[in-house]
Amino acid sequence: RLPDYLRRNEKKNHIVDTKLSRFEVYDDLFPSRKQGINAWVSIMRGCDKFCTFCIVPFTRGRERSRGIDSIIAEVSQAVSDGFVEITLLGQNVNSYQYDSIRFPQLLEAVAAVEGVQRIRYTSPHPQDVTEELLDVMESYDSICNAIHFPLQSGSDRILKRMNRTYTKKHFIRQVDMMREKIPHIGISTDIIVGFPGETETDFQETLDVASQVQFDSAFTFKYSARPYTKAVEYQNQISEEEKQDRLERLILLQKEHTLAKNKKTIGSVQSVLIEKESKKSTS
Repeated sequence: RLPDYLRRNEKKNHIVDTKLSRFEVYDDLFPSRKQGINAWVSIMRGCDKFCTFCIVPFTRGRERSRGIDSIIAEVSQAVSDGFVEITLLGQNVNSYQYDSIRFPQLLEAVAAVEGVQRIRYTSPHPQDVTEELLDVMESYDSICNAIHFPLQSGSDRILKRMNRTYTKKHFIRQVDMMREKIPHIGISTDIIVGFPGETETDFQETLDVASQVQFDSAFTFKYSARPYTKAVEYQNQISEEEKQDRLERLILLQKEHTLAKNKKTIGSVQSVLIEKESKKSTS
């Protein structure tokens, strides 16, 4: 398409293509990797979830998945180049679907690539985590017993305003299923505080879920308005002072949970994958 752009805009200084394709996934464009051991492999583009705080569906288009042959070819090439840790990427990575192949089948195919030592994926959506996916994770030593599981809020009212399509009860039930299938699974999360209309009662529900689940780690954020998103139009925007106060309380709680989790590993023996030589010390 580049020649068409050039002919069409001979007298202009620049051009930006804003048309979003429902089919383009860059199947044949493999990134150039130069150092490290981890290869980030994009398996899909776009998003169909339309969370009210997020602009991604409008900037990256609807969900479309790469063909499995292309993904496996990139993984195989990465491993042969020395990148033995593979991270599968997607806005909602576990909603991957190409023809009849869904994410659990893709994950199993990646695990079967010779030489892969460690596999991660991010970020899944709570709505799409299944027993089949957990069974695959449990079956392969190369697949990390860890999952990033975004909560965003513990309040059903706020989750509905966010258009997250799950409830507090569903989220906790999914966590219980993970720990039943994979007892030592590590669970991290994303949480937004101060979403428009969030009351202290709503925030306390978020703290309640955090206390019940006791995440290994959490990425915590103050809500910030994104232009052209639905949430910008909501009434009852929360003050910066209130958002900061809630964030600090949440971080304090999470630090307690993370410390307790880490203390449980004292005296244990863990397998590690050396990524690189330390800049501070080679010993």
